[in-house]
Amino acid sequence: MTKYTVLQINLTDAQVAEVNASGDEAYPEFYYKYLRTTNFPKPEAILDAFDMYKPVAKIEADSLEGVFHIGNVGPEENIERIAPMHSLSVGDLVFDPNTGIYHYVDSFGFGELPTEDVLKRVA
Repeated sequence: MTKYTVLQINLTDAQVAEVNASGDEAYPEFYYKYLRTTNFPKPEAILDAFDMYKPVAKIEADSLEGVFHIGNVGPEENIERIAPMHSLSVGDLVFDPNTGIYHYVDSFGFGELPTEDVLKRVA
């Protein structure tokens, strides 16, 4: 079993208010970054929004698919919550400490972020 780290984008109340107040005007740039991670995620879009992701939980599982299952239906004892967390969904990140690789939840399965590009973002 591995303890994977789950990272999610959780918009603040102020950000939600800013989006709602935009009306017919263009949405704020941060919201476009967020939407690009959830609709049809690609590594470039997720890397562009990487600064918006925050660790929300550590999930003990035997695979990425196990993380997804536990993050959506439990069991709760396999989840160590760090911050408010919603169920795992498209665009969320899962960090594998054994490989040092960040995976993103894709429309079907998982995608992998290029390690060298992630290192540029966290350096």
